[in-house]
Amino acid sequence: MPDTTLTPAPGAKAAKVCGILAIVFALTCVGFPVAIILGIVALVQHGKAKRFAKAQPEVYEPVTATGMVTGIIGLVLPVFMLPFVGIVSAIAIPAFLQQRDRARDVTVRANLNTAKIQAEAALLAIRAKAPGQTPSQYAIIQALSTDPVIQSLKNPVTPSAPALQHGTSGPLGTVMVFADQAQEGGIITWSLQFRVAFRKGGEEQLLKDELVIHTQTPEPIQVRPAEGVEGAPPTAEPPAPQN
Repeated sequence: MPDTTLTPAPGAKAAKVCGILAIVFALTCVGFPVAIILGIVALVQHGKAKRFAKAQPEVYEPVTATGMVTGIIGLVLPVFMLPFVGIVSAIAIPAFLQQRDRARDVTVRANLNTAKIQAEAALLAIRAKAPGQTPSQYAIIQALSTDPVIQSLKNPVTPSAPALQHGTSGPLGTVMVFADQAQEGGIITWSLQFRVAFRKGGEEQLLKDELVIHTQTPEPIQVRPAEGVEGAPPTAEPPAPQN
């Protein structure tokens, strides 16, 4: 009968554990360096255990080949998995980047729309408090800066930057708001301009929106009638007679 007092040789258990872990890390496709290191450790521990078992067979149990086999598999498996990982990466990475750009696009557009909606609400509140007065563009911008809805928004492109900021240019993904005045055909328009830049497909995209605050049309020119004739237009003097 075999001697039940024999104990496992030092390194035998470590070889089995490291070999099994090497296979597991190799199959995950993300732990190739760890799998290779564990495979080497498994082979080293297996060799150590064999030396102890051979030197003192009356003390240590015979060493099985489990540690050596799993260690070799852990070393070889990454070589066969590399082509598979390359194919998967070639398909998955572009799809992931495209999905990320699409998600950022949706969030940026939603932030821009929310900023305009909250600005419209601030404009209505100011008009309600002071009817008949022209609302201040900067009062609306100040209201936006303290709006809880705006403060809850997140910048999907630059997480460390705010979702809305006063100015004409800023970080990618930040909705920039600034006062603007334009004149066309004699009509003066005061407005708030909203702009946000972000990258999509490697190219920079720029979204714009506008909130008109007030417009002013020129007053019609009054023509004075000729003296003595109410409402008659002025007439030119007749030419002098020729001799």
